[in-house]
Amino acid sequence: MKDHTGKEERKQNMKRLLKPDRMLLAIAVLALALTLIIAGCQAAPGPQGAAGPAGPAGPTGPAGPAGAQGPAGPAGPAGPAGPAGPAGQTGGASLTITQTAALAYATLISNTLPLPTQGEQRRGCPACHVLIDKQTGKYTLAYEAHAAAAARGGKHPDVAPDGTSITATSDVNVTVCLECHAPGTGAREGMGKLAPLMLRDIVHPAHMGSQTFKLHYGGQCFSCHDIDGQGNWKILTQKVDTNDKGVPNPNKLPIPGMIDAP
Repeated sequence: MKDHTGKEERKQNMKRLLKPDRMLLAIAVLALALTLIIAGCQAAPGPQGAAGPAGPAGPTGPAGPAGAQGPAGPAGPAGPAGPAGPAGQTGGASLTITQTAALAYATLISNTLPLPTQGEQRRGCPACHVLIDKQTGKYTLAYEAHAAAAARGGKHPDVAPDGTSITATSDVNVTVCLECHAPGTGAREGMGKLAPLMLRDIVHPAHMGSQTFKLHYGGQCFSCHDIDGQGNWKILTQKVDTNDKGVPNPNKLPIPGMIDAP
């Protein structure tokens, strides 16, 4: 009897539970219970793990805008010399025959006639016209006379009117030359006293046109002449003792061998 009653009660209870509203409530309660159970079973979060290794670098981004130009740095050391450039072209203008001959003559003169030492002054005919070669007579006044006459196709006398030897090797004074080459007078006006030419018409162009006289010896008017107090030209027939300026020695005045220029 009791067993039957119990079954009836359970049956009635099940009917009540199976009613829709009661069923929904029961499901909700069951879901809540399950949620609480699951939440209680979950473990508390552990400590944060160590960071993993860095990944590979990404691609380079685009360059930013250029900054303002900084101040110039100090100059660097000079670099090594560059290679030599190519040789220039040849074939420039050549010397003429006349220029070549003049150059050859100037070379010959410079090799045979030594330049005077610095400060050396030459005054008086014998300061330059001295015998240096006894075979030819170079460069006495007589040698110059014979060489000039030969260049014109003539021959210079060997004896002066007073009997002095004036061969090419004779070392004579200019006063001997003036025996024939002093200025002529009367019918010989404009000529030498006995010779075709006056001495002044010979020596002035010969010396002033001579590069040897002007360049090698520094020759000028006072190499052969002096002037007196009245402004008259004098001829220096002897070598003059001078200082480095060409001024005569004051202890040897008047200048020895100085004569009036005819």
